Amino acid sequence: MSVFQKIKKIYRNYFFKKRLKKVARQKKVINYFDAKNIGLLYDASIEENYLQITDLTRQLQKDGKKVISLGFVRQKKRPDYCFPKLIFGFFSARDFTWNYKPKINFVDTFINKEMDIIIDFSPDDIFHTKFISGLSKATYKIGIYSKEYYHLYDLLIDVNYQTSSLEEIIEHTMHYLKTINTIKANE
Repeated sequence: MSVFQKIKKIYRNYFFKKRLKKVARQKKVINYFDAKNIGLLYDASIEENYLQITDLTRQLQKDGKKVISLGFVRQKKRPDYCFPKLIFGFFSARDFTWNYKPKINFVDTFINKEMDIIIDFSPDDIFHTKFISGLSKATYKIGIYSKEYYHLYDLLIDVNYQTSSLEEIIEHTMHYLKTINTIKANE
């Protein structure tokens, strides 16, 4: 890592921690069956990932969930399949200011939306999705285990992103989400 990259990482972590302190959310374990609103974050740089998330979105909607997804694009020019739709948004590193404030409304909307569950399917090398996950007001946050970002999530899925396909990661995540029993207090 170059000196410039190290300085940039220190700088972004400073702004991230500063904004994380201001996040007020009601943490609560929510299982799949009780969730009504679900947010999905993922790496949309690969068309196969986009197709997997599209399939997952259809399944969630079929089960009566309201879904909003946000895909990160690494390329400078957004691929043709990354056409924004009502519940599908896309963003890149260029869509943030120098101090990591989102420039596009869809990202702000995603962060501030009241969601029961947010699932971050992105690898840990995409800081911007971690930034959005951390600032999200979602009640229950799920992400892939990472030494650097484990503190952002309420449920961690321990899979190797290098050897697992997104399809396998989605399968594991949905399995655990459907297995969770939400304990309800006596009324």
